[in-house]
Amino acid sequence: MMSSLLAASLIVALGQSPESVSTEPAPPEDDFLQTRLSFLAGDTDFGAPDANTRFHVALDARTTELASGLHAEASVSVFINPFAITGVTLEDNASSFGLRYRPSSWAPGERLALTVFPVGATRLYMGYENPVAWARISSMTRRGNDGEPGMELRLSRRRWDAFVAAKVPSLENGVTSDYERRLVLLVGAGLNLSPALRVEAEAANLDLGPAGAIKTGGRESDIYTRGVSGRVMWRHGVPVGANVDLELYEGDPAFFERFFAPDVYPGGVGAHVALEGSYISQQLLDTDSAEPGAVRNQTARAAALVTRFKWDRLRLHGLAYYRTPSFLVLANPGFPLEGTLYEQMESLAELSATVGADYFLQDLGLTPGLLVRVTAPASLRTRVPGDLPFYRNPLLVGSRGLVSFLPEGESRQPIFTAKATARWDLGEVAGVLAELFYTRNLNRTTIADGDTGEATVVWDSPDIVGGNLLLQVRF
Repeated sequence: MMSSLLAASLIVALGQSPESVSTEPAPPEDDFLQTRLSFLAGDTDFGAPDANTRFHVALDARTTELASGLHAEASVSVFINPFAITGVTLEDNASSFGLRYRPSSWAPGERLALTVFPVGATRLYMGYENPVAWARISSMTRRGNDGEPGMELRLSRRRWDAFVAAKVPSLENGVTSDYERRLVLLVGAGLNLSPALRVEAEAANLDLGPAGAIKTGGRESDIYTRGVSGRVMWRHGVPVGANVDLELYEGDPAFFERFFAPDVYPGGVGAHVALEGSYISQQLLDTDSAEPGAVRNQTARAAALVTRFKWDRLRLHGLAYYRTPSFLVLANPGFPLEGTLYEQMESLAELSATVGADYFLQDLGLTPGLLVRVTAPASLRTRVPGDLPFYRNPLLVGSRGLVSFLPEGESRQPIFTAKATARWDLGEVAGVLAELFYTRNLNRTTIADGDTGEATVVWDSPDIVGGNLLLQVRF
């Protein structure tokens, strides 16, 4: 549970990459050097012994002009994970280096940029709002220890931008059990139809290599993931920053770099509305086929609606999203592993809605907030009787493809969350983030011995209270 929280701390409500229609000023052209030290202490459940801490160190650097309009940039981003038994471990967080070129005739903010991620390229992915993003990691179960490096070439102009990117993860060949470099290709473009309206589209192809030999009878049955994402975004008035919500925004490595960027409160009204969707087709082993190595395409879908409104120092925000069970297991890949969902399974998509508000107290630099969320988790239920728990008990599918059982004959119930948040900006050198939340989850279960001695799924306490504290110092 705590590992999910720690990953969630990477992504607070800021989406994917900086948007081309941003009203922020262009970065300065002179050299630049900044260091950020962050400390996270969190506990997803005060009633369970899973509290933990984590450190993050980041260094961003940019040179002066190497040639006319040409700059070099580098970003080192590393987690320091303390463990009682093994000591301290270091974990890369998509560190990068690259070149940025802007001819003198181009406007500020326009550029041609080449970025290389030598260890991990989780900053390259599909989708926009983090809960419905995909392709950050090619495969959670088949990747090796050699990282997932990547490279992106991006051209940004005043009215439009486009990119092409590639990642080369080290994935296990299911037939030979050797680790091989596979290819992931991503392309995308965006167009500003007006100062307020923008449209974007992306596409990706992930080659995950052959499935396991035992399941395919020794045949090379390749697994592929192919899909498209698109978004329409409208803005009006003053810029509206994103709210604080650690749980939903899991896996974004840009969190520590961008979360403490201050919002602006010049007075007046501002609005932001974005609607996005993704459609993915994944070639997996056909679970319903008796022929070893038979494959079948399985579709996955996700969508999200983001709304933000600002009136002077008051901000209102909302997020609704939809994710099919097949979308939640994309990175496994599949369920059962490397396979399609059984055709006789009843599949219910995850539905979630969040609304909240916060208010900026300028004299204190403090932004307290509240939010409420209701979520119906994704579920699977077989329509064919059987003796195994897989057939008797409904399944709930969560983020990262984690699966839990419900008691036999039960159905999913909505999950309610209420959260109090606070952001405290201490000038330009430090910041503090704190949140305290209560969740009532009537789907929580555990395993216990039944009357016959057989392991049985039973209900667990539905009430959860947790919290997080994040500190950052910049110099």
